[in-house]
Amino acid sequence: MSDISYAPRNRTLLLAIRYALRELRSGLRGFYVFIACIALGVMAIAGVGSVAGSLTEGLEHQGRTLLGGDASFALIQREATPQERSFLETRGTVSSAAVMRGMARSESAEFALVDLKAVDSNYPMLGEVTLKPQIAMADLLARRDGQFGAAADPVLLARLGLKVGDRVTVGNAPFEIRSIVEAEPDKLAGGIGLGPRFLISEDALRATGLLQPGTLVRWIYRLRLPGNALDERATHALVDDARKALPEAGWEIRTRSNASPQLERNITRFSQFLTLVGLAALLVGGVGVANAVKSP
Repeated sequence: MSDISYAPRNRTLLLAIRYALRELRSGLRGFYVFIACIALGVMAIAGVGSVAGSLTEGLEHQGRTLLGGDASFALIQREATPQERSFLETRGTVSSAAVMRGMARSESAEFALVDLKAVDSNYPMLGEVTLKPQIAMADLLARRDGQFGAAADPVLLARLGLKVGDRVTVGNAPFEIRSIVEAEPDKLAGGIGLGPRFLISEDALRATGLLQPGTLVRWIYRLRLPGNALDERATHALVDDARKALPEAGWEIRTRSNASPQLERNITRFSQFLTLVGLAALLVGGVGVANAVKSP
């Protein structure tokens, strides 16, 4: 009689163990997802600070090279007046550049939008322009046989089917492409361009006839302080003197500590996004763990 009464109990216990093992296996498979979410969240939150810190430190360390000097003074649609230029030249070495957009036309009547960058003989004051082939800037941009020299981005050559030695026209001025621009030390400080780079001289820019009233051109005057005035206090003193001496100049002033504000904003947004991803992953993992613990 006792054996008969215990038999249903044993079967019930075996069924319960079988169901428990099946649910346990299913639970472990689901638990892997929660563990992965928690690991991803912790890694994202821990790593975002390190990555952002490294990028910010790199910007600060290379600020002078990215800016092209210790300070830059930018003007829109006009050049610096003789008084403004004289003020800068009494403080250190000045290099000027103009940035605008134009249309390049090949000899086969192909057109392409380019980012014109016209520089003077002092460019670059810091760093080095990487060219292919590598030639001196004076030889690169010099005028020969009525044609100005230029260096072009490889994207422009591919777009127009050109090579080094070919000729293009920008505005009213003919140019000979003498080299390819592979890297510019101050490119990050200039922001993102809409077209491939076309590096020319200031004299060549004036010869194009594109400098008309209302033309959207940005003139940048970079200043390198003397060797005995390279600390932050000297830079801040220069900025304060410029604002006091020329309060109506209307120029945008940057220093080596904020060489690329746009890039710094992108780093901040990138950090915030990764932090949000990490918190979301931790939340999903926490909810999953809580449900697993509460389930019977």
